[in-house]
Amino acid sequence: MKLPSVVAGQFYPDSPRELEKLFKSFETLPLPLLAGVPRGLLLPHAGYVYSGALAALGYRALAGEAQTLVVVGPSHWVRFPGLSIFEGEAAQTPLGDLPVDREACRFLLDQSPAFSRFEPAFAREHSVEAHFPLIKRYCPGAKVVPIIAGQGLQATVEPLVSALRALGRQKRLLLVASSDLSHYPDYGTAVEADRRFLRAVLTGEEKAIRAADRKILAEKHPELLCTHCGPEPLLGLARWAAAEKALKTQLLSYRNSGDVTGDRRRVVGYGAVAFCA
Repeated sequence: MKLPSVVAGQFYPDSPRELEKLFKSFETLPLPLLAGVPRGLLLPHAGYVYSGALAALGYRALAGEAQTLVVVGPSHWVRFPGLSIFEGEAAQTPLGDLPVDREACRFLLDQSPAFSRFEPAFAREHSVEAHFPLIKRYCPGAKVVPIIAGQGLQATVEPLVSALRALGRQKRLLLVASSDLSHYPDYGTAVEADRRFLRAVLTGEEKAIRAADRKILAEKHPELLCTHCGPEPLLGLARWAAAEKALKTQLLSYRNSGDVTGDRRRVVGYGAVAFCA
């Protein structure tokens, strides 16, 4: 069984030729030197025209190392507790199939009842799929573990991190938390809110991230719906990185949709952050 592409032609081109042209444009963004050995990434999942270059930056920084990439994204469409894993043979992309690490998936499913094969979570979801063509292009030889996180920190973060730590004793993992940043304020508000929130992310401290989220939202900025759309993946990443001593955080790049479209009335923010040991 393969995970079908449900947003090809919407979030990214469904033509291999057009996709490769887009990747060439992404590669004009300078590639920073990582501060250490990468163990985790916070990367966006919007349409490639908006945030693809930033997401690509994270995968380009891995220098093509073959490993298992655990990609955890939030559920935008379905409410459910816990974590849904796809354990089929591959995820489809316009560039060819991206293999799934089925052994890793089965291991995680055996670790906790929080993990399930809840198929509706993947039916319309873009938060993990948006990463697959980038991984296929920039990480040849890599396998993925696709996970959609349901709602609720207690039901997701602790079982995710505990299971990944157990799996990490058997094989090398890199955890990708899929999340965009501020949603729908004006440009100036987004830049300031994202700056403050990313400063908290760069502490690597779960408490600081949660405190910054609460404080920014409590200020009730007009049209600011959220500071980020993937709290479960991001807090899971912060806790995983702390447990794995990946304490060297690094902002790779930031932009928002207003920088791309020129429309600064209502924007979404995007950041790429590396967690290195």
